[in-house]
Amino acid sequence: MTRMRLKHWLTGVGAGLAMLGLANPANAGGMPVSGMPVPELNQFDQIMTNFMTSNNITAGVLGIMKDGKIVYQHGFGWQDSGQSKPLRHDAMLRIASCSKPITAAATKHLIADGFLDPNDFVFNLGQPGGGLLNYAAWPSLGDARYPQIRLWHLYAHMGGWDRNTAGPLDANGNPTSLDWTYSEVTIANAMGVSSPPGRVNTARFIMGTPLQVSPGTSYRYSNIGFMLLGLISEQVTGMNHIDYAKQSVFAPMEWMPLTEVVQGRTFSGNQNPREPWYDSTGNNVVNVFDPNGDPVPTAYGGWHHEARIAQGGFVVSTTPLLHLLENYYVNDGNGVAPWASYGTPTNGVRRTRTHNGSLPEGTNARIVQRSDGVNYVVLFNKKGNDVNSADPNNPDSYNVAIKTLIDAAIDGGGFTWPTQGIDGTWADVAESGGEGSYEEPWGDVDDALAAQPSEGTLNFRPGTSDWTGVINQRVRLRSPQGSMRLGLP
Repeated sequence: MTRMRLKHWLTGVGAGLAMLGLANPANAGGMPVSGMPVPELNQFDQIMTNFMTSNNITAGVLGIMKDGKIVYQHGFGWQDSGQSKPLRHDAMLRIASCSKPITAAATKHLIADGFLDPNDFVFNLGQPGGGLLNYAAWPSLGDARYPQIRLWHLYAHMGGWDRNTAGPLDANGNPTSLDWTYSEVTIANAMGVSSPPGRVNTARFIMGTPLQVSPGTSYRYSNIGFMLLGLISEQVTGMNHIDYAKQSVFAPMEWMPLTEVVQGRTFSGNQNPREPWYDSTGNNVVNVFDPNGDPVPTAYGGWHHEARIAQGGFVVSTTPLLHLLENYYVNDGNGVAPWASYGTPTNGVRRTRTHNGSLPEGTNARIVQRSDGVNYVVLFNKKGNDVNSADPNNPDSYNVAIKTLIDAAIDGGGFTWPTQGIDGTWADVAESGGEGSYEEPWGDVDDALAAQPSEGTLNFRPGTSDWTGVINQRVRLRSPQGSMRLGLP
């Protein structure tokens, strides 16, 4: 325990009387904007509010990092479907396939630490040396090539599964699309188990189906491969996949509180309090937990979200994703073998890479790392689809379109990048109560400190407090908007 009697001034850069207001104003259309105002980057507020308004998106967040510091972190829209509570700047959202770079990075740690080898066989099917997963195919092995699938095939999207052609032939004799990881009721019924069947039964069922291409021969984006990586991680480490990912990927990062990374949950009653509602209005489907019961909104029971963990189940604020972008490559460039740098440490070498993600309803995400030292994250509570989309032929057109707009604004220049970090929670000794957001800061120093996780950042508004006490964990104290005196005069 470290005992501190504080008697000093906390100082910050880039303050100004105009920045001392309690909240960002809503834009002209009435959409709330939360988070510490950053006048230099106001154009990004306008980009987000215009885009969300034109596409009827009710909740979104944008975080921007420049040269390793989070200089912008705003929330837009509403926490709830009734639009009664503005979304926090540090809201946590489902990130869909933007979970995959986290899983890739965790897998690379297991390889670097000697627990796995890229050439390990995935399935233990009698081949020399055996394999990692000792699963019995159901009802029997569906393809003689399964013993050939190696670990690197999974994170390279070269395992042999092609969701675009895995389905039955249509009336014209052409293959249809099918993602077995979203066919949970079908799998449960076929195997005679309760729905949802879980990842192990899903893997066993998939082993009983044919591959579409030979393993290691061509790139085919696959949720199956990353589902298996999560199972392998858990088998090797004895830990829940998300716990190992937090320990190996995020824990070594300075000022990266692990409370910003959680397991996503299927139903709204189990969500993190900082998660918004997920918009799937009017789209009710079979509940995978109760197939014979009443239909449910697609985003809340249309799939088993906990089973998506390694392929698309993380829930985070923009903070951990920005740190991920700074420290790990989230994809590979054109012409680069897909397994070369995906999930590997950047070691300070900046390259332009991006990853996107979406779920059947309620989620669209884009993470971008640029060679100019800018990283940014955009998360929405609605999936882009044919309605009001920039590109009606692209199911992920929201994140495609918003990337185009943000990149154009950055490339256009004409503004000065701030240098003051602003991520973390907030306190104002002139207030009372509060919940730690910028708009509703904690008013009590003891409450604010008690709520801080290890490696957390507590931002103070300008002011004076004679508080003295004990700080018993590693926490960063900061005053981004001006001077704050904490301690006896």
